[in-house]
Amino acid sequence: MSKRLEDVFDVVATPVSDDPERPIYAVIPVPGYESYFVGKDRDGCACVLVGTGDSPGRASASIRLENLDVQFELRCHLRQYGENERIGTFTVIRCRSLDKETAPYFLSVCDTIIAMLGDHPKQREIASAVHRLAAIFQKLHKPPTRPVIGLFGELYLISRSACPSRAIEAWRIDETARFDFAFENARMDVKTASGRLRAHTFAYEQCTPPAGTTAIVASLFAERSPGGIPLRLLIGDIEISISAYPDLVLKLHEVVAATLGARLNEGLAMTFDTKLADASLQFYDLRTIPALRDPLPGGVSDVHFRSDLSGLQGVAVSSLIKEEPVFSDLLPKGRFSQA
Repeated sequence: MSKRLEDVFDVVATPVSDDPERPIYAVIPVPGYESYFVGKDRDGCACVLVGTGDSPGRASASIRLENLDVQFELRCHLRQYGENERIGTFTVIRCRSLDKETAPYFLSVCDTIIAMLGDHPKQREIASAVHRLAAIFQKLHKPPTRPVIGLFGELYLISRSACPSRAIEAWRIDETARFDFAFENARMDVKTASGRLRAHTFAYEQCTPPAGTTAIVASLFAERSPGGIPLRLLIGDIEISISAYPDLVLKLHEVVAATLGARLNEGLAMTFDTKLADASLQFYDLRTIPALRDPLPGGVSDVHFRSDLSGLQGVAVSSLIKEEPVFSDLLPKGRFSQA
């Protein structure tokens, strides 16, 4: 795709019509594709129109959420600059919000869906992708599952990793998992501190990892800063780095939506100091940090404690890779190779 949907969308004018019953859209073809248009409806809402690559069949049921609606096999009137109005049948995916964060986020996710589907998609393929999109937007009505600062720490590590696509694969395998990243025999949790004290809360199970695994914690200071990078831009940078893997880009959006929930707009606009994160990033072996390690009494579970790592020496990335080669993809290169 030569241009992102948001760039194309910005130059489309809202269509005007005297007939409120006529579904009319001002559109521009998505560059590089024949089956997709991006544009606006009469309310100025962002829309993506998809033409199917097979014969019309039984249309799927419409989807209507607070910020999203989808109509399958809809007869539409299309206005394209410099051309006569024409009629066609499309699946219309519409962002119902005019919010300055929600609409660009919608278009970003649709970018990924188009890359996944390719040109001339089948109806069933469109329906499957659209339901994943709807699942993402359903999460936006739920409370956040983690603090924004913690999500920043995880996204920061992904953006700095030697192989972001492998890091996304290893990320949040299961919401009940004890570690943020798990791949083969490697385990990593990311801890952020908003003050200048390197103290974090750990679970007992994190500090007693399964036999045969190497478990580490990535510790960094994370602070909001007016001159820092917006979370939305950090996510965009990761999208670019993994653009060859659309399904992983969609996973990125799914995890972000599940984490931020109803605070998505607020979270995406937050800015963080990446220079502080760069300067403070350290790695520690979870087997050696101050922790409770004796077997727990019968009937005791879900034990958490706060541990101060300030007096500990971090472990060099090169040493971690030597012990567990999988870390060569998950951890940063360059100046982070030595503690």
